[in-house]
Amino acid sequence: MLYFRRFVWFIAKYMVLICILAGMLVCAFFMAMNVSNIYVVLNDGMEKRVDVILTRQQAEELNKYFHADFLIQDAALEGAINGESVYSNYNITGFDYSLTIEKLWAWPWDTYANCTVVERVPSISGSVISSRRTDSNQKIPKWQGGRYDITLVKTGGQWKIIGMRQKTILVEADEEEDQLETEILLP
Repeated sequence: MLYFRRFVWFIAKYMVLICILAGMLVCAFFMAMNVSNIYVVLNDGMEKRVDVILTRQQAEELNKYFHADFLIQDAALEGAINGESVYSNYNITGFDYSLTIEKLWAWPWDTYANCTVVERVPSISGSVISSRRTDSNQKIPKWQGGRYDITLVKTGGQWKIIGMRQKTILVEADEEEDQLETEILLP
């Protein structure tokens, strides 16, 4: 009887250990899956947002990355679509985009995720629209990037950006003037 009891405790001890290890692996898998999905949504969504603001084209594609509540409240997008953007007098043909994710965390069981990103658009190429050549500066305005706290929500199995708060403004330097990038902290 003593050997049988030791054998049962031996099996039970290792079964508990295996269950804990399996639980940790499953948790790590779902956490990695959430983080990778969020990474793709952030990179593609934020770049598409800049593209729509600069070119005012294909705004309906933003629905893939952004929650409808965010799209209604985004002043930069609203200004671009209404023609009130500083880029409305320009025909933008291309831009360089950079997004650096500084902090990202998403538990497997949560439907919300928070992250901190730095967005930059170092160069924008294009020209003034011919009808506005006399009214506008020939030089395309610099993009006002920044450091953002972004909130994402998981709805219907998809992550979407629902909130974005700018913490810092990053103003790109002019290449001719050899200035350093300026960083302005927001309250």
